[in-house]
Amino acid sequence: MPASNFEWVVVVMNASINGLISLYAAIFLLAGNGYFAKGISIDVLDITVYRSILAAVALFLFLSIKREKIRLVSPLHYPLSIGLGLLLGIHWVTFFYSMRISTVALGMTVLYTYPVITVFLEKLFFNKAIRLYDVVVAIAVLIGVGLMATAGDGLEGGNIEGVLFGLLSAFCFAARNVTQQRYMRGYPAYLTIFYQVIVVGVVFLPFVDVSAAELLEEPSGDALKLLLLGVFFTALPHSLLANSLRTISAKSVALIGCLQPVIGTAIAFILIRDQPTAQVVVGAIIVLLGAVSETIRPQRVA
Repeated sequence: MPASNFEWVVVVMNASINGLISLYAAIFLLAGNGYFAKGISIDVLDITVYRSILAAVALFLFLSIKREKIRLVSPLHYPLSIGLGLLLGIHWVTFFYSMRISTVALGMTVLYTYPVITVFLEKLFFNKAIRLYDVVVAIAVLIGVGLMATAGDGLEGGNIEGVLFGLLSAFCFAARNVTQQRYMRGYPAYLTIFYQVIVVGVVFLPFVDVSAAELLEEPSGDALKLLLLGVFFTALPHSLLANSLRTISAKSVALIGCLQPVIGTAIAFILIRDQPTAQVVVGAIIVLLGAVSETIRPQRVA
């Protein structure tokens, strides 16, 4: 193999490894996301706004310290960033709302239809070939997540409205990832997320019920929890997720991302000795197999 070709292969491999490291770090952080959000007493919409504003402030400080330009290269990328931000905001709100009106299990199961949605969105908008392998793995992973979520009394209280909002959340998340990878992967990940969380904060701010002053006066510790949620469980993992989309296909990112409930189950077992049932273990094994297959041979960005 000529030296130039060998160097190109090394560069591609290093890029894929970097993308996988970013993705797994993001998954671990996002797996703990729900634990912080669940412990915050204010409304779901208020949580979304404050986590977005705090994430935007953290990313602005980071960009300032690095002395990086905040301006985007093309004027067309500003309305695109607004669209991506709206998709992210709707994804957050509808995901938590679907769990509020049904169950956490049902909301989580429906959300993880997004790998399947991603495969078809890539075909519909960017004419990417649909591989039978991709569809089979995506459906298998969805079954695995479903087994984990429906163990025991997991679907009690579930209803059609919760499913519909969960599907809307999954669609918005898949559309955000596919569009960002197609049009924004030339930017640093933290810059694209900076614009998106600003959009979420600004658009939903008029609908906030609890003011910042009231939040600081509450003895519940919600302000500190929101700070941790905004900086370490929003700004950081979503920047890492965006970074992985620069080198790994949205489909592979989606499938590997389904490890979140598996990691969440492991965290619950380690921290509170929550023993998983046999059904949960079977579901986790299926998800793990799907994630491992994508980790070994991730589909790179064309």
